[in-house]
Amino acid sequence: MTAAAPATRAALRWRDGLLPVALGWVVARVCVAAGHLLARGLLDVLDNPRGDHHLTEGLLTWDASYYRLLAEQWYTPLQEDAARFFPLYPGLARALSPVLGGREDWALVLITNVAALGGALVLWRLVAEVFEDRGLADRAGWMVAVFPGAFVLAWAYSEGLALLFVAATLLALHRRAFALAGLLGLGCAVLRPVGGLVLVPILVELYRSRPRPPWWRAAAAVTGPIAGLCVAMLWIERSTGDLWLPVRLQGDIRGGFQDPVTRVLEPIGEVLKGDFRDVYNLGVMVLLVLLAVVAVRRRQPWSWLAYGGVSLLVLLSSQVTDSIGRYALVVVPFVVALAQWAERRWQQVAVGVLGCAGLVWMSSEAWLGRLVP
Repeated sequence: MTAAAPATRAALRWRDGLLPVALGWVVARVCVAAGHLLARGLLDVLDNPRGDHHLTEGLLTWDASYYRLLAEQWYTPLQEDAARFFPLYPGLARALSPVLGGREDWALVLITNVAALGGALVLWRLVAEVFEDRGLADRAGWMVAVFPGAFVLAWAYSEGLALLFVAATLLALHRRAFALAGLLGLGCAVLRPVGGLVLVPILVELYRSRPRPPWWRAAAAVTGPIAGLCVAMLWIERSTGDLWLPVRLQGDIRGGFQDPVTRVLEPIGEVLKGDFRDVYNLGVMVLLVLLAVVAVRRRQPWSWLAYGGVSLLVLLSSQVTDSIGRYALVVVPFVVALAQWAERRWQQVAVGVLGCAGLVWMSSEAWLGRLVP
């Protein structure tokens, strides 16, 4: 990854990316609305473990209910389950809620939807500068909206902010703005635990950078994600009195380490035996492996390959792979690989049709409680 030439940047205009990005953003929300209607229609048709509970909660169900709790009450010992969620997203909602009449729930939904639009636009700019290919940038700008699990970009989840921060971090690295990359990396880590993985592309770009940046810029870049994790953990510790509570809670939910090969093979065996409980996660696992191959073959920047590889290892090493689709959504190299693969018109149509159909179906399954988003 090298710094974009001034002439290349000058030829690009942010507003040129608005059309493909906004188109994907709008279509995705129409699909999510259709998913809600489909879930209502299937409520008494399909087996679902919790009735209409998730449907009643709407955009603030599943993990979003924890974010709403934090935005309203902050961290308390009585609600220690919420301590596995880091403070940036609910904190922003608390700060914004007075403008919205004290409605923290409205603030959460507004933040994630606006951030999703902004994140897709930054992704468009990143791809346009790195690859100098407007067509590829346009595809990435709208495909991120229909990527597996992307319905959470409309829900009160932190993925919208995560997409914005990760794409902005990679853009800062491309421009050799290392101090800014460190600041954005801090934001990634305060937002969610896996946000600290942006340290990987930061280290790779620092190693490859010629000439070397001043020591203080390099230090700021490296310490940003680390400081972000420390800030989040200490912030939660002040309220709960337990520094390692978020780590233990995540460990209880995700289980211990499992080697990625057997983790992928297990659901294949389950499907062959007629057990389809893990079929959605299996589909995403296979897709991510294929996209990783595309990323290597299309020669994405080394820092992106390292970031995608480490992220894939983390995603496939958990005994519980629920939510893998939305976690992978904000790992920018995967989305870009999908856009790189879809060079031909039929491929773009296939991604659009299957992506939209997936948004409708997977959001309805989540609202019926049959899929963990």
